Amino acid sequence: MGNFYEDVKRYRREILLGTMALLLFLLIKFVIVYIMPFILAGIFVFLIHKPIDFIYEKTRISKAFLAGLLMLFLLLLLGTGLWYASGYSIGKIKYFISNLSLYKNQFSKLVHSCGDAMEHNLGINSITVQNLILDRVNIFVDDLKVDIVPKVLDNTIIYGKWVLNIVMFILVTIIAVVLLAKDYHKILSKTAHIPIFREMFRMLQKLVHLIGAYLRAQIEILLVISLLCSLGFTISGYAYPYIWGLATGLLDVLPFIGTGVVLLPMAILQFLMGNEINALVLFITFIVCALSREILEPKLIGAKMGVLPIVILISVYVGIKVFGAGGVIWGPLYMLILYEIYKRLYYGEEEKL
Repeated sequence: MGNFYEDVKRYRREILLGTMALLLFLLIKFVIVYIMPFILAGIFVFLIHKPIDFIYEKTRISKAFLAGLLMLFLLLLLGTGLWYASGYSIGKIKYFISNLSLYKNQFSKLVHSCGDAMEHNLGINSITVQNLILDRVNIFVDDLKVDIVPKVLDNTIIYGKWVLNIVMFILVTIIAVVLLAKDYHKILSKTAHIPIFREMFRMLQKLVHLIGAYLRAQIEILLVISLLCSLGFTISGYAYPYIWGLATGLLDVLPFIGTGVVLLPMAILQFLMGNEINALVLFITFIVCALSREILEPKLIGAKMGVLPIVILISVYVGIKVFGAGGVIWGPLYMLILYEIYKRLYYGEEEKL
């Protein structure tokens, strides 16, 4: 029995780290979805409490009212943007569906043009390939008209439930923001003498700084990649090159996707159509974008966060495997929190990952 307690005492840090890792995993996997409005409200109040305090000292307007008003203003901006974006998207989808026959004819001409260019440049008989592609396109169009669109329309009840859940989520978050803003300093003063709350608050400050640094680095990389892609599309003669460039840059931010999803198929298509120069320009653009990310990411993320990019990549990949699509966020967050606990237990703040 004595040896057991001695072993526990000897490995207490390892046991505590493993326990915290397990509890954090269970929290993210099974609990956090139910308390998300309160977590978002807490982070929001933490970010705005200083300007709210300043305005309160100058005007004596209720902090709860100011926080709620700011939250509503941001939600109004976000909702307006989503409303116009969704309206524009729905209009484009309706236009696409109503002109399916026209698009099918245009695609058929494109396939024939690519086939003729491939046969002329490579000496390959492309009739079989063209017929196979066009048959698949006809099947897809028929399925879209007969099966896919009616199913989407039949799920309006499910969409209604989603909207109701989103509205409830927003309302609870707003109420939580108002209540937390009202008693923010009281909560801090009452929990300041409790070590676990004091450590949680310190860790929250650190995480907000790290997440902000990560986002700033990704935005800077996004701007560079978008500019390079826009230049490539401009040289290749594409219409709306800056829109194409921004869309490709946004895809590059997503894990395991990158600019190659857009640039490589376009380069192949240009080559099959006989536009070898444009194909070469797009391929070079892809290489330059990939190299730019490889050069910029270690410098920007390493400088701003003190965390190696490969660690972020691993955490995103493992997070997606464990937590699903939300792992893009939860994976790095899990890693950062656990690493903060590890540093606190073993080394303090000096060590860098």
